[in-house]
Amino acid sequence: MSHYYTTDDSPHDYNEITFNFKEHNYRFKTDRGVFSKNQVDYGSHVLINAVTDDFSGQGKFIDMGAGYGPIGIVLAKTLSMTPIMVEVNEDALMLTNENIKRENIDGIVLSREKYEQADYKVGLYVTNPPFRAGKKTVLDIIDDAYERLLESGSFYMVVQKKQGMPSYKKYLKDKFSNVTTVVKDKGYYILKSVK
Repeated sequence: MSHYYTTDDSPHDYNEITFNFKEHNYRFKTDRGVFSKNQVDYGSHVLINAVTDDFSGQGKFIDMGAGYGPIGIVLAKTLSMTPIMVEVNEDALMLTNENIKRENIDGIVLSREKYEQADYKVGLYVTNPPFRAGKKTVLDIIDDAYERLLESGSFYMVVQKKQGMPSYKKYLKDKFSNVTTVVKDKGYYILKSVK
């Protein structure tokens, strides 16, 4: 889909959605051309649940492919951590900046280009990857996670079986020497590897 890597020149069609998590109502501004603009997608919801139940830590974390920001914002609030939210779509970056301010979160929002120029090291790296951008893109995200994670840092990704879950699970096992399925929910798998 073009919205993963290009700027959408069509007119804006802003929308506001709500997402309830652990008795907190989050409000997100969305727009045409961003992934899952009408609601937080089920895979992201499963990922948020899994990480908040499974991970304990502090400091900064990376949300790769942040979209308009739901994963990074909810995890930042729930885990009391600082998000580094990375996105290639310029419209999504603008929305993430607005949404992070709405929730009074002190975070870092970066284009992929600016992110690659920085040397962030973190204890947590999460992604709902852009599978439609191709397998190489997803594998590059996994490789980036391995490089950015501190020793004993955790990587989580959400993937459906039909999106190639078995091959990504094998790649994680080869890269990190470990992989577990933290959650399986309605065809969505949360895969975790620890550096």
